[in-house]
Amino acid sequence: MSSTSDRPTGRPRTIDPDAVSLVALRLFDEQGFDTVSMNDVAAAAGISRRSLFRLFPSKAALVWGGLDEFATRFAEALRGRPADEPSSTALRAAYRVGASFPDAALEVTRHRLRVIRSNPSLQRGGDATITRLTDAIVRFIAERDGGSVDDLAVVVRANTLAAATNAALTWWATHGEGRPEDAVDRAIDLLG
Repeated sequence: MSSTSDRPTGRPRTIDPDAVSLVALRLFDEQGFDTVSMNDVAAAAGISRRSLFRLFPSKAALVWGGLDEFATRFAEALRGRPADEPSSTALRAAYRVGASFPDAALEVTRHRLRVIRSNPSLQRGGDATITRLTDAIVRFIAERDGGSVDDLAVVVRANTLAAATNAALTWWATHGEGRPEDAVDRAIDLLG
């Protein structure tokens, strides 16, 4: 029989969601997303299954955590660009800021992108954020260049830029060369 004095006292332990996500992404990257269960993640992270589900309602949520941070950095950088700056210059600068992950987030970002690339079914999890981001680029180009959001050239340009930068980030994650923002810069250069 256990007494109440056996229970820990004080504040409950704080769980770092980023640390848990990194543990999960390492497992997913090394063993495969479909083979790793939430129980496996909880055990490897040293937390209860209940605590894991409080932080991350699904396995996919463990993977998609960083996309919103990228989108927020990108959107804030784009809003802060000078009004007289050409749209191509402003978009390049905003993408560079968006892809400038803090050093502490590089490993988790690399694993995240590799897991997404290896599991096409996961790509749907980021569709809403990616669509919002691409729509914002379409609006930005249309406003900045005096076009319409319905112009084919505006839509193609925005989607091409979004696809090229996504491909660059995935390439960076799989090849491990340099910094992600440099890979994005190189991809934009390739668009001419």
